[in-house]
Amino acid sequence: MSLTHAEIGRLQKKVAKYAWQVRDEMWLGLWSVNVLLTEYPGAGEDALASIIPTSGQHKAELEIRISTANQGGEVLRRTVVHEMLHLYHRDSSDIFRLGLKEELGGSAYRMLWEAYRQQIELMVDDIAHAWESALPLPDWSNDS
Repeated sequence: MSLTHAEIGRLQKKVAKYAWQVRDEMWLGLWSVNVLLTEYPGAGEDALASIIPTSGQHKAELEIRISTANQGGEVLRRTVVHEMLHLYHRDSSDIFRLGLKEELGGSAYRMLWEAYRQQIELMVDDIAHAWESALPLPDWSNDS
């Protein structure tokens, strides 16, 4: 089912409110998170969502696939929890991503970065699975 522009706007407001609730319950309240709904999040065409933190600031942009947001329930909760967890490792990823890139360069850097990134995704998946049952499902029953 395709949503109208107005329906996407209303859904985005609901998802943002929910994402901020999850952020606060995960003790990430210092972070300013801008929530956007999109057909293809920045992490790639297969991604349900992606979060892009700003280096040196507690700001991030959370992009969620429209179809994922529209599903709500456990899928949306798992997705939001997973993406918020990435904020916890932002500094260590920046050290690797920004510090080693200049030192290693080229293919050695790309190989190490991809291996590191894959391990981070696996770790975040496992931690998200542990966290998600402690966090509320989206409840839009009182929203119009």
